[in-house]
Amino acid sequence: MPSLSDQADRHVIIDRRQGEYICFPDVIRLRNGQLLIAYNEADQHVTPSRRALLVKHSLDNGRTWGKATRIGDAVSHCPRLVQMDDDMVLLSDSNGLFHFSKDNGRTWESQRANALAHDMIDKVIDLGDDLLLTTGHMHRGTYPQPAIRQAPAEQMAYRSEDRGANWQPISALARERNLVLCEASMVRLPDKRILALMRENSFVYEPMYACLSDDDGDTWTDPTPTPLIGHRPTLGLVDDSRLLVTYRNVAPDPGTCAWTGSLEELMSDFAVQGRHEDQTNPKLSNEGLKVVNDEGSESVVRYALRPMTDPRSARATLEARVRVDTAGPNGCGLRLGIWWYLFPDHILPEGEDQAPMAIPPDQFNTIRLEYADGTVSLFVNDTFQTQITVNRDHANTRPILFGAPYPFEDNAVSCIWESVSLTIREPCRGRDYSWQWQAQSDGFPDQWALDAILELKNDRHAAAPDFGYSGWAMLDDGTFYGVYHHGGGTDDEYEPLFSAHIQGTYFSLKDFGIE
Repeated sequence: MPSLSDQADRHVIIDRRQGEYICFPDVIRLRNGQLLIAYNEADQHVTPSRRALLVKHSLDNGRTWGKATRIGDAVSHCPRLVQMDDDMVLLSDSNGLFHFSKDNGRTWESQRANALAHDMIDKVIDLGDDLLLTTGHMHRGTYPQPAIRQAPAEQMAYRSEDRGANWQPISALARERNLVLCEASMVRLPDKRILALMRENSFVYEPMYACLSDDDGDTWTDPTPTPLIGHRPTLGLVDDSRLLVTYRNVAPDPGTCAWTGSLEELMSDFAVQGRHEDQTNPKLSNEGLKVVNDEGSESVVRYALRPMTDPRSARATLEARVRVDTAGPNGCGLRLGIWWYLFPDHILPEGEDQAPMAIPPDQFNTIRLEYADGTVSLFVNDTFQTQITVNRDHANTRPILFGAPYPFEDNAVSCIWESVSLTIREPCRGRDYSWQWQAQSDGFPDQWALDAILELKNDRHAAAPDFGYSGWAMLDDGTFYGVYHHGGGTDDEYEPLFSAHIQGTYFSLKDFGIE
């Protein structure tokens, strides 16, 4: 994918201080042309002992920023900004407080948002006639639910009839057993429908999901999978036909990313995404996708395919035609139910008590894995080899991948992938999924992502909580300024869950290849 990660002139440090966990920003361009950013300062990511709400202004499109103003909120979490039709700036927060400014964010008044019971409150949408709409989520039910390793999530829409003083829940956008749909970002489309894009938090490479309302949030379509694998999206409109979203990318090569496209493109279902940080590996050859890397983590190659949402009833078939020439202990493999490690002359199922199965060396072999009802069967060149049992109701059973298994060490490999295909039947969701890839005709397995997603800043070596919560604003020249918190996983002073700072990145439609 195109990346701005190493283009130093595109990035600005907005707030970075030793010993402070600075995070969760949002930004808007005010009607007077200034940029206004809101964000949090804390001592750590998980259960901080202190957290402050800060705002700053920029008079030069984000190149420099003024002194921070602290708003009286000791438990702030993930603020969101919007300028209303009457020029009032409204800052929604996740502790039941709203903050209002009549002077473009210089001074603020706070107001309790009564009956706003859910958390991670989104930007407010002004529906007119004193009506406001927002959404938040909470976790309800048994913890942990094994298929998601946490309590189920509920994303709720709220409406206020008095400009934000009092709220009432009006509808659930999502409440799914095997999908943790949360942190929704909403936008009102030109045709007046409301579009919501939601994080999915199972950590099995489920994508973000979207749903629509044509009655101002009273009812919603069923959540639809999108091609984006991410957290905490910030969704908006560029014009009457183009959406833009920034988000924490939690596909195999993490960082902060942006995507732009139409509503139809967003609702177009899952897209394969990969990790191949070495630009010379893999390569497309006349035999297939050639992967060659040594034992280190700098050159591993892996691809995340569509996971099973509910393995209690799903049926899946994963098939690859591959030749392995050399392989270390974790060289490469296929994952369906468990990892199946591939070597030049044998396959080793994951697990201490598993025995290797011989395969013909020095040739391409067709490896097929079939899953149904908690059982995975292995076939080599159409001949049955073995069968293993997995937990049919657990998150570990859901991911489907090929390439380098974790950990990214002892994974030297030289192999060629000629083709990979995946079919999944999900009767409980009324969904059949099919994906076929041929190296000779289709390019890279993640070609869609390479063409469509823009990486603002990579952070593959940081812990997932330490990067990627973001906001963006359109500048007066039609370009964009994205803000996000960033861990800097390769920095000497980085400490997982205790280190993060706020930075901004300039980008444009041209960075997506759009003229």
